[in-house]
Amino acid sequence: MFSLEAKVGAFVVTGLALMGIAIFLLGDYTLEKRYVLNATFHDVANLNKNAPVKLSGVEIGQVKDIELRDGLARVVLAVRKGVVIYKDADFTIGSTGIIGSKYLQIDQGHPSSGELHNNDTVVGSDPVSIEKALAKALNSMQAIMNTLNEEGPRGSLAGNLKETVANLREMTANLNDLIETTKPNMEKAMARTDAITDKLDQLLTKSNQMMAGLATDKGAVGALLHDEKVKSDVKETIASVKEAASTAKDVFGRITQFRVFWNYDWRYEGAIKGSHADAGLKIYPRDKRYYYLGGSNLMNVSDATRHGNDYTQANRVDGLMGWEWGPLDVAVGSIRSAGGARVTVTPFYKDSIGKHFSLLAQGYDFGRNRTINSRKFTHPEWDFGVMARINRFFGIGARVEDVQETKRGQAWANVMFEDQDIAYLFGMATFGAAGTKGRSKK
Repeated sequence: MFSLEAKVGAFVVTGLALMGIAIFLLGDYTLEKRYVLNATFHDVANLNKNAPVKLSGVEIGQVKDIELRDGLARVVLAVRKGVVIYKDADFTIGSTGIIGSKYLQIDQGHPSSGELHNNDTVVGSDPVSIEKALAKALNSMQAIMNTLNEEGPRGSLAGNLKETVANLREMTANLNDLIETTKPNMEKAMARTDAITDKLDQLLTKSNQMMAGLATDKGAVGALLHDEKVKSDVKETIASVKEAASTAKDVFGRITQFRVFWNYDWRYEGAIKGSHADAGLKIYPRDKRYYYLGGSNLMNVSDATRHGNDYTQANRVDGLMGWEWGPLDVAVGSIRSAGGARVTVTPFYKDSIGKHFSLLAQGYDFGRNRTINSRKFTHPEWDFGVMARINRFFGIGARVEDVQETKRGQAWANVMFEDQDIAYLFGMATFGAAGTKGRSKK
């Protein structure tokens, strides 16, 4: 049995040993051999003493001290012996997250630059301050908002957008009034068209039956037409009736084939602090084929009111004929009262998200040789843009116009919506034109 003194002595020795181990662990003491490097920064971004030092993401030591010397933050690093760091290595402050703990990150350099040795000093790369970045972003957003609300020759950008939407609503209301006025007559015309089509179908059926009967000599009519000459004349007459009926049916069918879209483009040009507007109709007489009729740069403000030189000619005419093949939309004709062509590409048209993004390129006025606003223009106009459709009615994007002469960046907004009532009017006009053409043959 141990004596009381031996037990007390063993307890004290054990307590002292545990206390020594705790002090060693909590004090982050180590028996590793380390060498010292110094790194200077303008801002250490709340890096703390004893923070880890990592080389290519692997911990190789810790920060032993941070002090201010000659206006710079001097960070003293204790690096594990045997770890080689090259002189062109990049020293910066890293973070485990947006608000996580900081550590000193070293990105290894190249052996050809040589190795760093004990007590060498390097210049670190200052970290990007999240607070400063947020403040800069907020200032940029405020500048954008100020630009939107800035008063230009025709008011602020926000005001112009509101005015544009109001004009579109007024135009739609006027069209609705027109359609409501003509709708009863149109409904009657369509009802009569359906009745005529049914009768034509019946006539074609009876004609087929009659032609089958004429092929035999049964019955009085068959016997009468057993004469080859009479039989031939009747066949030609019935064939003409069938051809006329088929043509009429095709004309009636075209009434419902038309699709018409209103198109409005608004382009804001920061260099002149002003905007341009285009409006027109996109008419599809059949699938994948369309005609575009409209105007460009409508009601432009005089150049004298601009803050910069505006080289855009006002009140131009657009008249294009276009085809659509998969991701391609190609149109040729008149662009701003000059001959040209336009190509729109939707690279990911089969993707549910990618189909909303498209690229535009157009060239026109290939023989341009004129002076606008005291500047001579001799090259064709080339325009390029990108459009992202928010939905089937509205899209936003950016454009660069007249790349070879006066390259101008523009913000771009597009409004497009289908008008079935106008499509019926075009269909009825086609039907009337076909009827006039038929009567002229008599």
